[in-house]
Amino acid sequence: MLRPRFVKVMRDLTSDYTRSALLVLAIFIGVFGVGSILGGYAVLVREMARNYLGTAPASMTIKVEDVALDKGIVREVEGLPGVLRAERHATIAARMRVGEDWYPLLLFVIDDFDAMKTNKFRHISGAWPPDPGTMLVERTALDVMKARVGDSVIVKTPNGRELPVAISGIVHDPGLAPARQEQRGYGYCTLSTLRRLGEVQGFDELRVIAAGKEITQGAIEQEGRAIARLLEDRGYRVHEIQVPPPGRHPHQGQMNAVLLLFLVFAFLTLFLSAILVSASLATLMTRQVREIGICKAIGAGSAQVSALYLLMLLVVCAVAVLFAAPLSRLAAGMLVGQIGGLLNLDIQDASIPWWVLLVVVAGGTLVPLAVAAYPVLRGGRISALEALNSYGVSAAAFGKGRMQTMLGRLRVPGSILTLSLRNVFRSRSRLAMTLLLLAVGGALFMTALDTSRAWDVNLEKIYKYRHYDLEVRLFTPFPASQLIPSLRGIPGVREVEAWGQSPAAFSKGGGPDVVRTYPDKGHGAFLVLALPPSTKLVSLPLTRGRWLGPDNDDEVVLNQMALAQEPSLKVGDRIALSADGRPSSWRIAGFVEDIGSPAVAYVPYAAYARLTHTEGMTDTIRISLMNREKSAAMVKTREIEAAIGLSGASVISTVPVSLLRNAIAEHMAVLVGALLAMAILMAAVGTCGLMSTMSMNLIERTRELGVMRAIGATPAAVSRLVIFEGLICAAFSLVFAFALSVPLSAYLGRLIGNMAFRIPLPLVLAPLAFVAWTVLIMAGSIVASAYPAIRANRLTIRDALAYY
Repeated sequence: MLRPRFVKVMRDLTSDYTRSALLVLAIFIGVFGVGSILGGYAVLVREMARNYLGTAPASMTIKVEDVALDKGIVREVEGLPGVLRAERHATIAARMRVGEDWYPLLLFVIDDFDAMKTNKFRHISGAWPPDPGTMLVERTALDVMKARVGDSVIVKTPNGRELPVAISGIVHDPGLAPARQEQRGYGYCTLSTLRRLGEVQGFDELRVIAAGKEITQGAIEQEGRAIARLLEDRGYRVHEIQVPPPGRHPHQGQMNAVLLLFLVFAFLTLFLSAILVSASLATLMTRQVREIGICKAIGAGSAQVSALYLLMLLVVCAVAVLFAAPLSRLAAGMLVGQIGGLLNLDIQDASIPWWVLLVVVAGGTLVPLAVAAYPVLRGGRISALEALNSYGVSAAAFGKGRMQTMLGRLRVPGSILTLSLRNVFRSRSRLAMTLLLLAVGGALFMTALDTSRAWDVNLEKIYKYRHYDLEVRLFTPFPASQLIPSLRGIPGVREVEAWGQSPAAFSKGGGPDVVRTYPDKGHGAFLVLALPPSTKLVSLPLTRGRWLGPDNDDEVVLNQMALAQEPSLKVGDRIALSADGRPSSWRIAGFVEDIGSPAVAYVPYAAYARLTHTEGMTDTIRISLMNREKSAAMVKTREIEAAIGLSGASVISTVPVSLLRNAIAEHMAVLVGALLAMAILMAAVGTCGLMSTMSMNLIERTRELGVMRAIGATPAAVSRLVIFEGLICAAFSLVFAFALSVPLSAYLGRLIGNMAFRIPLPLVLAPLAFVAWTVLIMAGSIVASAYPAIRANRLTIRDALAYY
């Protein structure tokens, strides 16, 4: 037989199923959010490391020129004390034809598919190794290629002609971003296939894994310079040393920061849920104050009384955790799948670590108990005499205090609306709790949409400050006088400018340049872009200093990505830059905001041409069109490529600005979805809080409602009274939600902008966000108020007047 105290706990829980369900739901939402985000975070951190480190990523890539690496030098480097593995590679920036359009194709030339030592990839299906004249394709590239195994893709290398290359198999390379994000293909082939495509280039990259468990970037650079000296002693010309952050996936920092932010929001949801439950429990103790007095009269101590209500809360938490834990694991699995796809990860082990369940259980029980401890202990210390003399409900008379006096004098149209407004302020502490829950949920919702809109505004800057529509890269510099006039004569072409472009580095002296570029040649890249100072095709906004002057050939303007590599630089400083291995000195004229570009140093075209001995030549052409729509630009691109081909120039890539925008836009979808999911959870907690508040208010005013019914108030009037109270609470919360969303949107925009672009996103307050939340919260308040109103109307006048 259960002890009387346990019987009381069970009866309190089962006497009002709605109240108990609300308490369980509130804790469930908080625990579900924590379990989902924490479980996903634990799996993604583990699997990202497993995927990336499983490829045996090279600590450094040493690129040589003119002469291909032979196997003898590779073995010699591999025998050095500081080297664990060494392997020769080649990477070719080719092109592929998809339908009638050309897309970039990165070809990785592998020395021995059966004995790969660095930057490995996993075979999924098809041939292994690929037959001569065929290639393997990274699994995410099939969508971009619009092809499947067995199909042929037209490929053109810089020195070759257009040839069909069959797709003989599929691989997974977790060291690469998904192809749809980069809007390009990834292929893997043998040296013989490269020869068939018309290229004479050999293996010009030496990829090295440094020996040791914890190797710093500085130590890797030092080892790289030593290997470069050895190569130069053997007759090789070292072009540069590429040292990406050791052991870090290109997107690891961004993923960690975003998931940690979501985890903070999840624990905030749990904390707010605990506040709601604590307030509900305190109200229940107030309602049962006479029962507490009877318990004390027959010998119960304060600790025993408090223990009863804490036990009730523990039961509520246990039920919530029982449902939330398994469902949060399912949600964590969905989150892992979404972000894993975004990062091109192969989730080999989706099991959630045991400690996550421990944190979920502990958080779902200890946080609510800790928050509720003070009001429960305070309520348990009431004396027997005081408890027995209490009415058991709020005895506060309206009209005491400045706020009540002011509201008592307030006149608004409609007696029911006036009464509803006054009733909202009866319990200011309860009102504050409700507004807090609703405001935080609304702020998160608006922040999610504001951040999404801010991201779109940033993407619009790609078009706003770039007045060209197409960038054409040539394999070798070509006489501009033979090319530019013919392109300007194409109908629909507005402007054509000859530019120059080279890989760049901040030159430190004492050996080859060291850059932070990953093997995909995109992440961590640094470029020198040479352009006419009076260019009409870009108008990048200055953040400091000024744009390039027409009479100063030694000036340079850096974008924010370049500044991030050397944050101490300022206007007027002289810097040493290396353009394609050629050292030079420049004075910083200014810094610009450049959305969508890697690290770039903008220099005058004339000075660049002298430095690289390419006077009168161009290797980069930027073209603006009269019709900037994407479909029209794609059609015109084909005509431009045909004209360039007739001139005899060899094209490496044609990159429409629309392609660049689409590539960046792909990175935001999952982030916005996760933000909205957290906002919806918070909004659900707020709705529960509003329903709980309305229920508590009606319990305290039961006899008052009985009097109203006795003097003629209809059930419809009572329902309107209650619903108006809920709508007034929701309206007040809108003000606080909007006010809170402004700094939150600014903070989140700064965080996400600095991660993606090294510059904060603009603060955008989207009207749609406020309107959408207004509609949602007003509809939610009607639902949250309707049920308590229905329950209040079910009481007869006699029962309401007899309520104590």
